[in-house]
Amino acid sequence: MSDLAFLLLIFFVVTTTFAIEEGIPLALPGRSSSSTRVDASDVLEIHALAGGRVEAQGQSIGVTNVRRLVEQALAANPDLIVLLTAQRSAEYGLMVDVLDEIKLANCRRISLKTVE
Repeated sequence: MSDLAFLLLIFFVVTTTFAIEEGIPLALPGRSSSSTRVDASDVLEIHALAGGRVEAQGQSIGVTNVRRLVEQALAANPDLIVLLTAQRSAEYGLMVDVLDEIKLANCRRISLKTVE
């Protein structure tokens, strides 16, 4: 009886497939990358702050409004770069939610930055 249980255990371990979670695909610069100058008019800075607050252009906005703001800015400037600045004391989930909204707005030029 124990042999049968052992064989069933081995069968289920071998045939089980595990779900692989995919992370956020980011292209990080290497050591040999050079810096590039960008006009301030081509940058939209969004701040993820402590306490769950999100600010852009000096105004407090919610996470749900980030997508609309980025879509409008991209329509006005196709060369737009979104700079997501996150405070170190801000929740990680907030930064991920804002990054998701930016990506849902079809923005492909995103830069991340952390501040105290």
